[in-house]
Amino acid sequence: MKTWLKTFIFLLVILVVVLAWIVYFHNASIAGHLPKWGWLQSTITHLGQKTTADEPADEDPDNTQNNVPVHTAHVTVATLHRYIDGFGTIVPRPPRNGEMAGAANLASPVPGVVSKILCQVGQHVHAGEAVIQLDDRLAKSAEQQAAAALAQAKASLAALQATPRPDQLQIAQLTVSKAQSALDFAQQNYDRLKKLSAEQGASGKSVEQAAMDLAAAKTDLAISQKQLNLLKSSPTPEELRQEEAKVAQANAALVTATVQDQMMTIKAPIDATVVALFVNPGESVDVTKTLIQFVAMDRLMVDVDVPAEQLPPNALGLAAQILMSSGASTAASQPSQDASPPIIGKVSFVSPQVDPRTASVQVGIDLPADAKLKPGLTVRVRIIAEEHKDVLAVPREAVTTDENGDSVVAVVEGDQATHKTVKTGLEENGLIEIQADGVAEGTTVVTSGAFGLPAASRVKVLD
Repeated sequence: MKTWLKTFIFLLVILVVVLAWIVYFHNASIAGHLPKWGWLQSTITHLGQKTTADEPADEDPDNTQNNVPVHTAHVTVATLHRYIDGFGTIVPRPPRNGEMAGAANLASPVPGVVSKILCQVGQHVHAGEAVIQLDDRLAKSAEQQAAAALAQAKASLAALQATPRPDQLQIAQLTVSKAQSALDFAQQNYDRLKKLSAEQGASGKSVEQAAMDLAAAKTDLAISQKQLNLLKSSPTPEELRQEEAKVAQANAALVTATVQDQMMTIKAPIDATVVALFVNPGESVDVTKTLIQFVAMDRLMVDVDVPAEQLPPNALGLAAQILMSSGASTAASQPSQDASPPIIGKVSFVSPQVDPRTASVQVGIDLPADAKLKPGLTVRVRIIAEEHKDVLAVPREAVTTDENGDSVVAVVEGDQATHKTVKTGLEENGLIEIQADGVAEGTTVVTSGAFGLPAASRVKVLD
């Protein structure tokens, strides 16, 4: 083929393509300049993309001209809480601050044989009330013997303390007077015989005998005087201490025997209810065997494990709700509708140690005395970890997220709904806390229909 023919065909193809493009994208203009032949207008119109009349459909709609059906609610003032949920077990409360324990397992303080059972299961007893009587015949006999020994020791001490008696002192004084008289007589006789011996030649034997009588009289007087002094100084401190020690020893023996006898009567250690009996009359018991189990139904608590990271540092004293319904929801803000009213307890113990396996910490919650719950029961616990009073709140469905990731509510004024950016807080019972400028109690916001609602839209309120 010749070169000029090839060039002609190429140019012809280019021309056909250009004409086709013009006819396809500008068919409306071309049809307007062609003769008004029906078949020609129809052909050009069908060869094109779309007619000019269809083009406005591609334009963005004006949302302010829409009537979007929505439901609304008003901003309210409410008190909202943050809860820490868990499941715990009711257990007796341990003793603290001088308070009685919530439970006790009673054993006998001494070995013995059970004579009587003075209580029954389900009975409420007070601390110090007799619940079991052991055979106490030997103990009572020992107590009587100790009492008799004490009486004897006291009598001996009293007799010692009563000396000297007045008549004993009188006799001793008379004896001293008699000895003094005898000494005076012996002295006079000796002096007389000695004088006679010097003047008239009295025998030396008489003088010697008088001297011996004088010495004996002096000795008798000294003895009588010593006896009188002993009586006056009786009893001696040593004698008194000895007798007093005997009395103290006898008294201690009596106290021991009395305590032994008293231990034959076993008494309740706390105010509580008898929940179990493990002994019968006639059975032998020792100090290692539990006889009665007590539980105080008015001194109970709940042991619960909660996530340590959720528990505030000052958790002691926080209020907690105890829910009894087994069908209670695990969501903190959605309690079951059939749940019984919660019992309000108080956090009284927080373990200082975190379980490394579960990252949880043990918390004890004291129950009120009138809770009327039983030990061993599993309950749901909601610790009120945080409380915001009198805050603005809206239904949870009223808060949505815009394209920037911000939380917004659609505020309704007339028939117009406008997005308002808010800061959210606590959520409870279908309400969520919000904070925003220009939003106050009573402000109308979109609830059902808020999701996907444009930032500014015309709405139709259905309720």
